[in-house]
Amino acid sequence: MARHANARYPIFWGEAHDNTYQYAEMPAPFDEVARRARSHLDFYAAAYYTAFSEAFQAGGHLAESDKPHRIILEGWKPPERIDREWAEVQGVTRAANEPGRFVTFPGYEWQGDGSSGDHNVFARAEGLPIFRVDTLAELYDCLHYHDAIAIPHHTAYRVGVRGHDWSVHDEALSPFAEIFSVHGGSETDEEWLGLRGNPHMGPGFAGGTWQDALDRGLHVGCIASTDNWGDMPGHHGRGRMAVLAPELTRDALWEAFYARRVYGVTGDRIEVDFRLNDAIMGEVIAAAGPRRIVCRVRGSDAIDRIELLRNGRVIATHCHQGTWELPRPEQRSRFKVRIEVGWGPRTNELPAMVRDWHGTLAVAGGRIVGSEPCWISPQPGVPVLDGWRATFQLRSSTRHVGEPHQNANVFEIEAAPSAAMRLELNGLVAEGPVVDFARGSRELWYRDECVQMLHEWAGIAPESPERQDIYHHVAFKAKIHRAIPESGYTATLEFVDDEPLAAETHYRVRVEQRNGQRAWSSPIWVRSTPD
Repeated sequence: MARHANARYPIFWGEAHDNTYQYAEMPAPFDEVARRARSHLDFYAAAYYTAFSEAFQAGGHLAESDKPHRIILEGWKPPERIDREWAEVQGVTRAANEPGRFVTFPGYEWQGDGSSGDHNVFARAEGLPIFRVDTLAELYDCLHYHDAIAIPHHTAYRVGVRGHDWSVHDEALSPFAEIFSVHGGSETDEEWLGLRGNPHMGPGFAGGTWQDALDRGLHVGCIASTDNWGDMPGHHGRGRMAVLAPELTRDALWEAFYARRVYGVTGDRIEVDFRLNDAIMGEVIAAAGPRRIVCRVRGSDAIDRIELLRNGRVIATHCHQGTWELPRPEQRSRFKVRIEVGWGPRTNELPAMVRDWHGTLAVAGGRIVGSEPCWISPQPGVPVLDGWRATFQLRSSTRHVGEPHQNANVFEIEAAPSAAMRLELNGLVAEGPVVDFARGSRELWYRDECVQMLHEWAGIAPESPERQDIYHHVAFKAKIHRAIPESGYTATLEFVDDEPLAAETHYRVRVEQRNGQRAWSSPIWVRSTPD
């Protein structure tokens, strides 16, 4: 698992909001969930779900026939169940923690009476009690005596009804907030990525956004996490947390949490090196005179733009599209190519929906220098890199119509554009010079397999359908995304702000790739000093 270099610290990638024990039955045993997290993440902060997520009466589950209605209610689980499940969670996080390889933190989701917003309470080590209190002020009172933090999430729902009330925020106990997840985004109320994933809790609007917190003068960093349900921690596209820390240990990550050296991405591991003078994200500094700001970005796909914001207003933009060219034919360079699988029959359309993909990527005279997992469901393992060749396996996901089915790996290769690249994937081959793969994406269409499959499973004689598009609709397919040269997935924004500061000012950056994947930095705060 690649851990990339920042100006001062490596970047570690993790999940800080994977709800466990949310339903009567876990999608998988919790120790298996932790293994799934370990397969592609550096750290995992479990969020044990302390509330019921179904109709309940008298503190216990009811049979469907006994429920007075079908409205979903939430409330505290019975104490004996909380004690049992919380002990199980802490047992797994203690056993799975391996400094330098994979770090875990025990945590739980706290909702109180619903009036103070939802928070994930994490501890540096096992042993933290679950505080059954109603309000955030009461929770803070409890946490002051423990080595723990409380991270608000989906903050832009209605304040007082599952949104966050920034007027009672304690930045020492809540150093950052989760501003993107499966719910959507709470950065602002501009509907750039609004809270649209949960219709009964929405809409999101002004008052509880992250920008509202910054406008109040609060020192609050930002992260993204999935808000998943104990199935696949770090689900690509639903949010992921980045931490800048000197090493992969609980103590080093914990210190970074308090220092707000954190940021959020939607899924792709977009590396953000954001500095103001000598400060990095999360810092509060004093400065006189002009501020020199540099943001260097290394993405997983072509970068669209970098935006620099001062006090929530965009003051500079680097538009990267159209600024780069493909390298000359013999100019050895680096490229990133995404291989994605999962298109094919809909759920329950045909039997044997789960499909395993076996692939080999080879670059003659080149070198495969790294890979990045972009997974939405458990996978057989990480790619094996062997110089000029990589072997890998992927497994298609089985999800409902309208939900993503695709899993992918991104490979970073080093080669001349004229070098021959060859992908073998489940019997089909795509090959040609690297530069040809950089000119456009390709599809591998398993048409012949589909003809035979429909004949055997559905009794459709080969080539008999009146419309031949059925063979594309129902066939398994894979996509080889356009190979992007290093000049396309790296970019730098530089800006000198010489406007006099009348009060403390915060700066932050947003990044967007051409494929829609995004990143948000935590701010740097600047207090003016006399010249």
